[in-house]
Amino acid sequence: MQPALIMLTALVVVGTVLWLHDRHTRRRDAQGQLMPDEVVEPDQTCSDDCCGTHEVCPSEQLLRGELCDITYYDDQELDDYRGRSADDYTATELEQWRDVLYTLQPADRLGWERSIKRRGIVMPQPIRDELLMLLQES
Repeated sequence: MQPALIMLTALVVVGTVLWLHDRHTRRRDAQGQLMPDEVVEPDQTCSDDCCGTHEVCPSEQLLRGELCDITYYDDQELDDYRGRSADDYTATELEQWRDVLYTLQPADRLGWERSIKRRGIVMPQPIRDELLMLLQES
């Protein structure tokens, strides 16, 4: 009976150590996003709604929530919307979002979305839909 108890104890200890190691290497922030020190391997598969002209589908990158450094795209006024839900915007505020979106260079749009997410701002759903449409067109 004693050897079985020793083996069980060893398995529990090894399992706990492995669980802690896994938990440490897969740290996530409060929103469930991967922390910046983690490496995210690009997924080479695209969904049906992807145009196929990009190495990695932009909509897939958005869905995975890949992170980058916070970069401001002359959009500091959007920081006022931190903590708001996606359906809590007025028509005037949606126009402010559109002004920023449509003045971005096409190459900056995906980085802008990542920066918005990193800043803790929830993009309004209509603007997110327009962004995805623009990313698929480019």
